[in-house]
Amino acid sequence: MDPGTALAVSAGINFIGGLFGRSSAKKQKNAEDKFLQKKYDEYDLPLWNMQKDRLIAQRDEIIRGIQLQQRNEKSLAEFKDSNNLRNYQHTLKIREAKYENDLTLKRRSDFFINKAIGSAIQQEQQEAFQTRQQYAFENEENIVASIQAKGELAVKSQSGKSAVKAAQSQLYDEGRQMAIMVENIVTARKDSRARLNDFLIQQEASRMLQPSRGIAPLKPLATPLAEYELPREFEDFDFGPQPIKGVSTTQVPSFGSTLVNAAGAGFSAYSTAKFGHNSFDPGQYQNNNLGLGANDIQPWSSNTA
Repeated sequence: MDPGTALAVSAGINFIGGLFGRSSAKKQKNAEDKFLQKKYDEYDLPLWNMQKDRLIAQRDEIIRGIQLQQRNEKSLAEFKDSNNLRNYQHTLKIREAKYENDLTLKRRSDFFINKAIGSAIQQEQQEAFQTRQQYAFENEENIVASIQAKGELAVKSQSGKSAVKAAQSQLYDEGRQMAIMVENIVTARKDSRARLNDFLIQQEASRMLQPSRGIAPLKPLATPLAEYELPREFEDFDFGPQPIKGVSTTQVPSFGSTLVNAAGAGFSAYSTAKFGHNSFDPGQYQNNNLGLGANDIQPWSSNTA
């Protein structure tokens, strides 16, 4: 083949093949860029945003849980405070009712004790009056008997020592009876007073003490509420770096490099056609069929015998 023709054909073939290879590489790169863009738009960036939203939602859920716990604790504390206050007021009412009941019992007890004491005093006075009346009647009888005795003595008109002795005997008997009567009156009076004093002591001993309201119950304190710490606010470092679009690894040869490669291939074909070094000659390495090694292969030459 003519060297010029070989140059043109080889260069043209390599140029066309380079154009097809460049087009194929460019399509492959465009497809990879499209995939990387789609992966960034539909996966990497949405995944980062969803993970960000998930962190925010988790924090919001934690805050809602803490706030719910706070509301429940506050409701429970308010219920306890209300119940404690109700029990406190109920205890005060019981204390006041008991005090009023004790006052009623005290007044009732004092009323009957005073009645009993007044009745005992009246009975003692009645007994004293009856005793005085009894001995007054006896004294009158004695006086009447003495007058009768004196009259009888006067009728008998005794004289001398006999009359004197009889008069003295009469006076002594009157005095003795008077002394006995006075002593009996005093003794009855003492006995009546002693019985009255014993009764008064018993009544005073059974008298109720003045009631008191007693010690008031302690007023309930407010139930303390626990303090809660909410999660801190998110910072940018919590979400990590925002993803970036990947770079394609497919290399697309430039148009100039395609021309250079085509020209180089053409010059290589021209040199082979002109100087006999055709690397596509099937007989160049036929000695290899003889079992020679790679280092023993000699190029086939037309000058070889």
